[in-house]
Formats: sequence, C-alpha cells, structure tokens
Amino acid sequence: MVLSSHGRTNYVIVLSSQASRSEMHAATELQRFLEEMTGAHFPLLDDGVPVAEKEIAVGAGRHTEALLPGVDFGAFGSEELLVKTVGKRIVIAGGRQRGTLYGVYRFLEILGCRWFTAKVSRIPRVEALTVEPLDTREKPLLEYREPFFAEAFDGDWAARNLANSNSASLMARHGGKVRYGTFVHTFETLLPVAKYFDEHPEWYSEIDGKRISERPQLCLTNPQVLEKVIEGVRGWIKAMPDATIFSVSQNDWTNPCQCAKCREIDEREGTPQGSILQFVNKVAEAIEDEAPHVAIDTLAYWYSRKPPKTLKPRQNVIIRLCSIECCFAHPLESECPENQKFAEDIREWSRIANRLYVWDYVTNFHNYIMPWPNSKVLGANVRFFARHNVVGLFEQGSYAPGGGGEAAEMRAYVLAKLLWNPSVDENRIRDEFIDGVYGKAAGKVREYVRVIHEPVADPNIHMHIFCDITNPHLTDDVIERGDALLYEAEALAESEAVRERVELAHLPMHYVRIRKMTDVPEKAEERKALLERFLAIARREGIRNISEQHTIETWAQHGAIEPGKW
Repeated sequence: MVLSSHGRTNYVIVLSSQASRSEMHAATELQRFLEEMTGAHFPLLDDGVPVAEKEIAVGAGRHTEALLPGVDFGAFGSEELLVKTVGKRIVIAGGRQRGTLYGVYRFLEILGCRWFTAKVSRIPRVEALTVEPLDTREKPLLEYREPFFAEAFDGDWAARNLANSNSASLMARHGGKVRYGTFVHTFETLLPVAKYFDEHPEWYSEIDGKRISERPQLCLTNPQVLEKVIEGVRGWIKAMPDATIFSVSQNDWTNPCQCAKCREIDEREGTPQGSILQFVNKVAEAIEDEAPHVAIDTLAYWYSRKPPKTLKPRQNVIIRLCSIECCFAHPLESECPENQKFAEDIREWSRIANRLYVWDYVTNFHNYIMPWPNSKVLGANVRFFARHNVVGLFEQGSYAPGGGGEAAEMRAYVLAKLLWNPSVDENRIRDEFIDGVYGKAAGKVREYVRVIHEPVADPNIHMHIFCDITNPHLTDDVIERGDALLYEAEALAESEAVRERVELAHLPMHYVRIRKMTDVPEKAEERKALLERFLAIARREGIRNISEQHTIETWAQHGAIEPGKW
C-alpha cells in the first residue's frame, strides 16, 4: 500500500478518545516521523469518526476493535505490541502502558527509522512511502532492560529503543519505566552505623567475636534488626507509591556477620547468602499483603553469590546476581576458566529463583576511555542469561555524568536491541550503527573495531573490569594499527559532525598512547601535544570522568601517570 507520494497522503491517524498518555505520545510520534520522512501531513483524529478507507489506527479503541474483532487487547502484556495490515489499513496497538508506543517505534523501524544516539538518527526521506503486508506481534523476554550508560539516560532515546531503564528519564508520556524505589547496598541506608551503633552494637556484624562499626553488614538473625528494616521498607513504600522494587541488600564491602546464629544458617546453607535470603524472605513476607505490587530485591554478589542449598526466594523476592569477578574477553558460557564458577552459580539460581535479575558489567571501571574490546561477548552473554531464566538485565557501563566511555553509544545501542530480543544478530546491529553514525568513515571505524578485538580471540588473554593499559590485549601492534585507522577515518569524514564523532571514537587510542609515553623523556613533547588534543576533544564533548571515581581534569593535572597507578 502507498501511504504517501510526493508530499501528499490520503491516510489519517486515528486514536481512541480514551487513549493513555503513552498512546497519545505514540500517535504524535508516528505523525511527526511520517511527516519527516515524506513531507506529508497525516491528520490525527479521535475514533469518534467512522472507519476510513485509508487509516492507521493507534491503540486499542473502537476502530482497532472493528478492524481486528478477534484480538483481545486487554489480554496483552504491558509492553506487548502488534503491527498488522488489514486491507488498506494499519493497526498499531498493544499493552496500554508501553505496548502501543513500542508498536509505533517497531513500525517506524520497519520503515527504516533508527535512533542510534540521542543526537544521531536515521529518518529516511522518500518520495513515495510504501508498506508491504505486516503481521508482527512481539513481547519482550526480559521484564527489565537497562543499558546503564550516561548516553542511554535520554528518555526519548530509551523509549525509541524499547528500554524501560530505571535510570533513564522516562516520563508518563513514555509509559513510565521499571521504577526502583531504592537501589542496592541498602543495609547502611536502613540502619546507619553512625545513628545506631553506640546504642545497639548487636545490630551489626560480629567479626572474630567483636561487633564492628567500621564497614559492617547487619546481624541478620537479630529480631530487632528485622523489625527496624521492615519498618524502614514500609516507610519507603509509603513515600514512593509508584515504585515497584525496593532493594534490601548487603553493603558494598565484605564483613558478613559471624555471630553463632548467622554462622549456623550460613554453614547449613553452604554460603553467606543463607542468612541474607532468610532475612530478605521475612521482609518480603511482611509487606506482601499490604503491597502486592512490590518486590524486594537483594544481591547475590561477591561473597554472597553462591546460592543456598535449601532456601528458595519467595515469589515476591528478586535475586540480582552479579558477574563482577568474570572475564569479559570471553563468553560467560565458554571454556574460559575464570567464568565457569559463575556459570555454575547462575544455573543453580535459575533453578530456584522465581525472578532472577543479573547485574552484568560492560565497561572498564578504572579506565572508562581505554579500549576494552568486549563486543564479541555481548550477544553470547545476553543469550546465556535468557536461556537460564533471567528476566531482568542491568548492563552497567560508563554511567558517570557527561558519558564518553569507550564505544559507549555503540554498546548502549547494541545492548538495547539485544535486551528486547536476545536472538537478534548483534553483528548486523553493530554494523548498522557504524554505518549510520560514521558515514564515509564507517569502513575504517569497522576495521578499527576488528583490530582491537584480535587479541581477545586468544583463550589465554583475559579482560576484567579493573584492568589497565598493561593488560596483554593492548599490544603495541594493535595500538599502532588502531591509531592509524582512526586517523584515516577522520580524513574520510564527509562533514564536521561526522569528523567530531570519529574524533570521539579516537579518544581511547589517544588515552593509551598518552599513558604509554609516561616517563619516556624523548616522547615528552609528543605526549604534551597529544594530551592537549585529548583534552580539547573531551571538553568539547562534555566528558567529565576518566574512570568511575576520577575526573579527566584531575587526571590531566597529575601530568605524569604511571602504568598501574590510575
């Protein structure tokens, strides 16, 4: 069917007069992008008018029901979508929270639209817009999908790429998001040491026979601790009625309680997760009837990663399993010896957990801007999680304000697509991003990506989230070839905007070369010039952090940074 030709259309967009906020936004987004593509204005009407000969019906309503009388849209999941042609008409509808909105974006993607970054999109301009017969119905495998990069926090970008991230600026018009009321490492928030330790040392970890006030966990068998935590969680729920998940979880350090009662549970269950899960189950049970929409989230992280032998999470408990110790040069399900224990743990958690989330890591926290070639494992790992009953994925990238982590925009885009549908071809998605963002320079950028990934094909080269420029994947040959390819890409850029994008992609090579020239006197002038170039690009792009904890300006002020010290 021909939707428009030479800037004219006979089609109208029809929306129910009872449409939700996100359905209204869906209709206006559809109108906006169709006009941008064709130059034609598609009138927007409510469904009080008769069904037209040529129309696009958006959202459940009179017209949708008339055109698809056998479809029960009330039974759709909140994010489930349908795009279907009915004769010369099109129906785009789904779950009222986000399903219809996602259906519009899926339809626009079918027409060729892409939103690669918050600033770079591909909206094709066409003389004639035609549509083949469509019959698409989708719903996500994952209920929670968060590419946790600063570049992914823009609400429009997140919605257009079907991410329901807690951290993104997703508003009512986007259908909201998965809303965490409190977000991990909350023992200290619930019972602050400074407030309670002097009067109640027994509420905190006993280590080697003494209650500690320096970086403790909670004593999870103390009945007063349970009472206070339940009271605190009830306060959270009352204060944040739109939130559906609250975290009751260990602090971001060790020192689990070793008192006799806590130790007895942990020894029986074969893991410090034993006392944690028993405690969290009791909290979840206490709020279950009064807040049936709320789940209690806890971590399986670091010392608590191993699942217990007999305890199982309650139906309103989310286990958030963390892969922090793993190697990210190789897939989690592989022969890599550094990943096999995690693979064993997730298989066991998938057997006992009703709602299993994963906190995965997709950046280098000590060196945000250093090349960290993990592209080959992203798809494999997401599919591994999906096969093991994971229903929520938090992919922690370079989240510091200002963004700018190595390949952050590309990672966020690829991950958003994988989180919606783990079976997509991530290589095709990555190539599509490179072509769309880098234009005539795309070939050189693609070759650069291939070059920096060469070393991690070696099963003996590993890559962790705190590795430095001395890691064996950063060979002199890789640095030399990668750097040359990106200079060639800059020369090929067809516009200033594209050249600046290539320069941003070049920062990781500059960073490594600057670091490698530290304490090499004959390289002092070259290093100084390259540092000035690096800082100029970073400042232009608004990049603030060189790592999770340190700013670029602090790094620059040090003058000389020795390998292994940053």
